[in-house]
Amino acid sequence: MIRLDARAVALLDDGRRRYRPLKPMLEARLKRPFPRGAHQRILMIHADDPIAWPQFYPFFHYAERFADAGYAFRTIAYPAEGAEALIAEASAILVQSPYVPAPGELEAMLERIVAVNPTAPISYFDWFAPTDVRLAERVADHVTYYAKKALLRDRDYYRTPQRTHTRLCQFYGEQYGLITEAPYWQVRPDIVERLILAPGFVTAPRLLSAFDGGSAPDFERDRAIDVHARFSASNQLLAQGGQDRAGVHTHWYVAMRNAALASVNALGERHRIASKGKVAASAYMAELADSKLCFSPFGFGELCWRDVEAMSVGSVLIKPSMSHLDCFCGIFRPGETYVPVRWDFADLEEKVAHLLAHPEERKAIAARAFEVVQAYLAGPRLELLLKQVTRARPRGALDQARPDRQMRIPTQTAA
Repeated sequence: MIRLDARAVALLDDGRRRYRPLKPMLEARLKRPFPRGAHQRILMIHADDPIAWPQFYPFFHYAERFADAGYAFRTIAYPAEGAEALIAEASAILVQSPYVPAPGELEAMLERIVAVNPTAPISYFDWFAPTDVRLAERVADHVTYYAKKALLRDRDYYRTPQRTHTRLCQFYGEQYGLITEAPYWQVRPDIVERLILAPGFVTAPRLLSAFDGGSAPDFERDRAIDVHARFSASNQLLAQGGQDRAGVHTHWYVAMRNAALASVNALGERHRIASKGKVAASAYMAELADSKLCFSPFGFGELCWRDVEAMSVGSVLIKPSMSHLDCFCGIFRPGETYVPVRWDFADLEEKVAHLLAHPEERKAIAARAFEVVQAYLAGPRLELLLKQVTRARPRGALDQARPDRQMRIPTQTAA
């Protein structure tokens, strides 16, 4: 019965047209009443998005393991309309929301949850790509924890108003001479002590199964492609974002990705590169499995599907340095599970040439990356997270944490 829940979540995550008729039945199963006897009843209010599901899916995938410790899980789609019975029964509630919740909608839902169940700790699970905490202002009055799949190691960053939306926006805006836009949310310094890490892409249904259910890739076999580098620059964003000094609109993401593509094209003069054009998902993964190296530049955030996809098939991940981040999965270990390059890609060619000339080093990194992911999935981190989010909320603690509205630090404008 528990395995059926994991299958139901996996089908909801899949999103293919053929599964749409099953969606009401799947959702009904996942929001049925909690079982009797479960002393920890976790209600997850999910955003129906494939990027959001990896935060919640592992608890269903490993539900039998958690059931032995008394945990039971149920999930309902945001904004949890008609879920009062589940809310009332829950001993802890984990909440996701859309990337841009309607004005007042998220706050109203949280207030409704507290009214129905004033004692269950609530944690907000931010599944968005950037490492900012843009919804802290809207949820902080009600949540015990604010969870993200990656956080800046310098937590003081979250206490201080910033000139740009993200650290990436700041770096690449300055790198390419863009006049960037100021954030549109308020800083909420009191959220910092409540920031915690949560699962990310590794625990998406299709990727988790690659590490947990199958055999390891053949790290010794010959691979025909030197560098896999299929990524786009999303030219639809060219009319958005900051302006350069000549007044031309250029999104920092487009400028960064175009620079990455230029670096890849330069590699093509000496190496076999897979980078141009689009291919089907199955062909993409087959191609990646036949690649010695995988270059994965940042996206709108640092973490990308491609990072874990490469590790799952034994391709060595090359990526801009992740040393500034803490990640829940802990799989980004420089020189051990991936090979870092500079954020401006200036040393990409050097790192590629070195790895291609040293196959034993390359194979060792690929094998170690796979082992580290497997160890993370088998280890205690998920259990420790459950223990954290189910801790009783001290009476009045959130009221004491709320800063005076008139003393909030205003967001700075862009220079």
